[in-house]
Amino acid sequence: MGKNEKVAVISTGMTEFGDLYEYEITGIANLAIYEALNNLHIKKEEIESLYVGNMGSHLFEGQENLGNLIATYAGLTCPAFKIQAAGASGAVALRNAVKGIQSGSKELVMVLGVEKMTEATKQHEAQLALASGLDTNWETRMGATLASLFAIMARAHMREYGTTREQIANVVVKNHYNASLNPKAQYKNRVRVESVLRSKLLSDPLRLFDACALSDGAASVVLASEEVAYSYDSDPVFIYQIKQGFAPIALHQRESLTEFSGTKFAAEKAYRDMGITAADISLAEVHDIFSIAEIIAIESLGLVEKGKGGFATENGDTALDGSIPINTSGGLKGRGAPLGATGVAQIIELFDQIKGNAGDRQIKDIKYALAHSMGGTGGTSVVSILGR
Repeated sequence: MGKNEKVAVISTGMTEFGDLYEYEITGIANLAIYEALNNLHIKKEEIESLYVGNMGSHLFEGQENLGNLIATYAGLTCPAFKIQAAGASGAVALRNAVKGIQSGSKELVMVLGVEKMTEATKQHEAQLALASGLDTNWETRMGATLASLFAIMARAHMREYGTTREQIANVVVKNHYNASLNPKAQYKNRVRVESVLRSKLLSDPLRLFDACALSDGAASVVLASEEVAYSYDSDPVFIYQIKQGFAPIALHQRESLTEFSGTKFAAEKAYRDMGITAADISLAEVHDIFSIAEIIAIESLGLVEKGKGGFATENGDTALDGSIPINTSGGLKGRGAPLGATGVAQIIELFDQIKGNAGDRQIKDIKYALAHSMGGTGGTSVVSILGR
């Protein structure tokens, strides 16, 4: 293992997720940036680079050059840049930051994920922004939306494996329950299966409660090389692996509608390089932009048997007290989904769990924790494994 191969998360900062109408995007960013700095009394001048994950500032606010803008308003003087990979923007920013430290060129950097999505005041504007993560030639121009594409995947999973509409709804029930225990979550209300099934139809079989909502919010982490990390924390949390996988962006170009092949590739490579298996993962945060996405994700990650994701959810295996807790934060569905911030927020949840700071959501006896983030319908996938 090279000198700088192990990268530690040493501090975190995160806003509440929701409708933060009173803040501009720079104000939202500052809340997360300064919480992370102040937690360990890190000076602004110590940060060597700022990596900003953001999906839609150009669409939601007409703002580009976002890295420089945020660094300016935060009083940072380091190089800063925006990284865009649809819903995986925050996770890809994290991966680039980790690689920067592993290269030996940096020792202390910050990753910020931020989104202000409530600026999209009209429903069609929001749908166009979200659909920008799809294939505009063969999907969005033909009328496809995120909801319709995930509905196709849901139908395929139901047909191939006998997954029921009630099992898919149980993902929503579980994640809302977990979010009710999370002070930073957008939705703290608990829901029942019946409420999910009676909500407004989006694209059959998916309904309104199956989808995450537009959110504002920011999440930040300070990363350090192993040597520097121990000067701040005698028991750091390390990112042991962070892998990125690829799948064709358009659904019709993929071999399977019931698997995220990029996710499977990234996870298997991460397990292999660590010398572990999926059975060594104690909990996971996965990209549940729609409820069916969680079921397909946990199967693609190898956390449950292929085709058994619905049954595992229904049986309570993925609950807080289950054999493999999934989305203890509430996930995108319950915690909220300011998309650029999602991948970073997942890392913060795992950090808090490993440190024993997750309160009523706390999982015991954690060996390794996994984060999974996606862009679009899974064209981009990032899998990270954390532990002590």
